[in-house]
Amino acid sequence: MFASHSLLTDFLAKTTDARPEAPAVRDAQHALSYKGLRAAAARTAQTLAACGVQAGDRVLLCCPNSVSFVVAYWGILAAGAVAVPLNPGTPVTKLAYVLRDCTPAAVIGDASSAETLRAALGEIHEATPLVSDALETCIRAAEAGELVDPLPEPRVIDQDLATLIYTSGSTGTPKGVMLSHLNMTSAARSVASYLGYGPEDRIFCAVPMSFDYGLHQITMAALTGAEVHAEPGFQQPLFGLKHLAQSRATVFPVVPTMVPLIAPLADRFDLSAVRLVSSTAAALHVELIDQLEAALPQATIFSMYGLTECHRCTYLPPAELGRRRSSVGLAIPNTEMWVVDGAGKSHRQNATGELVIRGSTVMQGYWNNPEATAKRLRPGPRPGERVLYTGDTCRLDAEGYLYFVGRSDDILKIAGEKVAPSEVEAALIAHPEVAEVCVLGAAHPVQGQVCHAHVALTQAEAAPPCTDRDLIAWCKTRLDSHAVPARILIHAQMPRTQNGKLDRAALAAIAAAPRPTAGPSENPDPTPDHSDLAAAE
Repeated sequence: MFASHSLLTDFLAKTTDARPEAPAVRDAQHALSYKGLRAAAARTAQTLAACGVQAGDRVLLCCPNSVSFVVAYWGILAAGAVAVPLNPGTPVTKLAYVLRDCTPAAVIGDASSAETLRAALGEIHEATPLVSDALETCIRAAEAGELVDPLPEPRVIDQDLATLIYTSGSTGTPKGVMLSHLNMTSAARSVASYLGYGPEDRIFCAVPMSFDYGLHQITMAALTGAEVHAEPGFQQPLFGLKHLAQSRATVFPVVPTMVPLIAPLADRFDLSAVRLVSSTAAALHVELIDQLEAALPQATIFSMYGLTECHRCTYLPPAELGRRRSSVGLAIPNTEMWVVDGAGKSHRQNATGELVIRGSTVMQGYWNNPEATAKRLRPGPRPGERVLYTGDTCRLDAEGYLYFVGRSDDILKIAGEKVAPSEVEAALIAHPEVAEVCVLGAAHPVQGQVCHAHVALTQAEAAPPCTDRDLIAWCKTRLDSHAVPARILIHAQMPRTQNGKLDRAALAAIAAAPRPTAGPSENPDPTPDHSDLAAAE
């Protein structure tokens, strides 16, 4: 028997019944109450059913942050289908790969993405229905108050898939993370509880809704009755902050790469309505926390850490921010965590190792990829269960608070010594003229590996401007000799993926390209002084 009360769609149904006229979602073109959102989603579900979409089918959703995205997402779930959100900036080749991999029964886009979607469908020679104009019709009908049948009750149960999120694939082929209704309702309830979301909140969502952090702003809003302000992106921070001020939003989710864009501009706007800032994806460096506190002094800051495979791992209670500034905190409610050391032993305090997560937020696996699934999902402490081995190296202190060290695959071995890129990044971001930093490894014939640091400088004018030599000298006073970057590349603007993360693959390609004649932004002597270590070998 199907039980609607345990599905994601129950969030929308219950809030609409309780507060039908309350604002649900808005963007620059549209605004819907909860009654309107439910009506538009119901119409979208009917449209998908007319296209032949059935329970369990995948439906690819490719829209920017907008009312259209939110309506389409709930419509897909109401049809009993599995939403496959993708950023509209996704290249045609990646779109084609995802289409082949998940074989959707339909594709939903808007005017901005329809041409790209047609090109991708043409590349794989599929006649998959493309829903685009119908989405706008559903929204306008809901805004006009036209009557519609109730939201369908999906013929699925909570262990069935709700969403399939493809990872960025910056280091290989994209993997589809399978998330059930139970995974997503558990995550929404857990995170909304400690963040304290409520019906009075207005969530300014500039992080991509195609990314699980942005997507869960939709689910948590429906759970708590909050309103979502859908901002297409944060590529133009001046306009983004202007819209944040105009929205009078109370909740501002960010990722660490947004902080250097916010800090120098925040004092131009009245952002006093923001009561809460949350950050996840990567760990917040201490200097970025300082910047956030200075830019939004009235807001409570939640430093969080997570990955798509379980949505959220940890959060740092704000009361601990003063004395555990570099920690990413404790396990979220209804979740357990521990680390496993190199000898395979589990620890819950005073240890460093691979982070393991146990709980109902842990994914079902990777779509069509049993090998990758087996690597990440392994037997847990209870018979028959599987837990998530994250691939992240973390440290637990004496009280069980977690500190991110680095991706296990990212730890560098330089002249026989292990170096965590996060340690080098923390040293560089402390420089007053460094706004953003990413440290990557590169092969070296003598040292085995060296680290290359990519930085973007602040907008403040300096005389003379900071150079790579200055930054290397700075690092030499703060890092062990083997951890000092062999090369520092200064970028006018750091490349990013569609999800707003730093594009590590693009940075690695830049560093690997033939070098021009050394100038003020390149170290003419890329090998650090490791003579003492080389001699020891």
